[in-house]
Amino acid sequence: MKKTWGWTTALILTAVLYTQPAEAAVDAALKAPEIEKPNLNEIRLLGTDEWEFTEEKEPNNTFTQSNNISPDNVVTGTFTDKDKDVYKLTIDGDDEVNLILSLGTDEETKMELNVTVYDEKQNKVEAYVEDAGEFGYFGDFYLQPGTYYLEASDLKNRNNGERYYLFPYIYEEEPYIERIAGKDRYETSAFIAARSSGGMAVEHVVLATGQDFPDALAGSPLASMYAAPILLTKQNALPEITKSALQVLNTKSVTILGGTGAVSKQAEKSLKQMGIQVDRIAGIDRYATAAAIADELPPTDEVVIASGRNFPDALAVGPVASMYLMPILLTEKDSLPKATGEVLNSYDTSFVIGGTGAVGSNVFKQLPDPDRISGQNRYATSVAVADYFDLDPFQVTIASGGHFADALSGSVLSYGTPLLLTPKTKLDPSVKAYMKQNDTFMFTILGGPGAVSEKVEDDIWNLFE
Repeated sequence: MKKTWGWTTALILTAVLYTQPAEAAVDAALKAPEIEKPNLNEIRLLGTDEWEFTEEKEPNNTFTQSNNISPDNVVTGTFTDKDKDVYKLTIDGDDEVNLILSLGTDEETKMELNVTVYDEKQNKVEAYVEDAGEFGYFGDFYLQPGTYYLEASDLKNRNNGERYYLFPYIYEEEPYIERIAGKDRYETSAFIAARSSGGMAVEHVVLATGQDFPDALAGSPLASMYAAPILLTKQNALPEITKSALQVLNTKSVTILGGTGAVSKQAEKSLKQMGIQVDRIAGIDRYATAAAIADELPPTDEVVIASGRNFPDALAVGPVASMYLMPILLTEKDSLPKATGEVLNSYDTSFVIGGTGAVGSNVFKQLPDPDRISGQNRYATSVAVADYFDLDPFQVTIASGGHFADALSGSVLSYGTPLLLTPKTKLDPSVKAYMKQNDTFMFTILGGPGAVSEKVEDDIWNLFE
């Protein structure tokens, strides 16, 4: 069964706590006539299209007044003075289940949120793990099929009218596969931005052309430094979905990667007309642009070197560069570009991504303390990057190795986890072996079936047969 949301503590709390702020932003954005409603709705529903939201119905203060709810049903309500909201949950089936409960609010709250679980005879049920952190309550229960009552409350009785979200989730031990995809690369990048933001406002966004890769290759560590998603644009005009995403995210400033040949002055003008502050990082070519981006990053001893003539290797290392804020500098195969060479003295160690067909031996010898990370092809190289930097293999992001756009947008989303490249119609053997050997359990596919077909999903499911 394909799931639509995660099952770890952090992911579930994120699902509950960070969905509604995005909806509030959308509601405000819908009032702007120049923004298209369908695009905003699609952004708002990202990751929530299979959830069922239920509003509490008062009075529900006692067992007999309890509201009926279902697993995976997000319940929203408020606490009045000395209020306790009771919900009735029926667990069907024959076997014990793992019920995970979370109760949270839009932001860090001054309330002391709590959920007490009772069985059908109104006896208290103890949690296997229980925690009330700064964002709310989390409880992990093992329950036999039957009827249970969930009593939600604010132990501090703030009576502040703040909205809460109660999410009862039944964890099933099977792989989690999700796909983040729009009708084109621009919509996909908007959806990825919405997911990476956790539904919260994003002050800064990095903008790159979706029509070619060179200027954007080095952008992932810059985006990470700004805690910014990467959105894509056409050269001469902002796509409506990109405008919508900026509106929904309540973005205040944008950094454009590349010169006007990549993102035109007209596109820049459109941003300013939206009230967004704009700056641009650009050089005379892709190598100078990458060097200029490196100058914006905090000082570090380590640098990534990748081919400037093709995109897979730079994209595969994007999540690592994002995590460590390592600059990505670009090179020709057999000669070191002037702009790259001029900044190399700032670094003590270089990680060369790709084999000699991408970065030749002559260039390799000119680099500071170089170490090469490569596989027999672009797919195996993405695996080699994951292995070399000891990324956690439990969760991976999968993107097309034949197109740059989705992996570029996803390099910030997959921060610190492997970004594995795939052919369109099947997993590469090296990628499949990596997943199998490491018991990978969570998979996020970037892009629609035109980029990564459903046959790749079939290959993932076959790993568990």
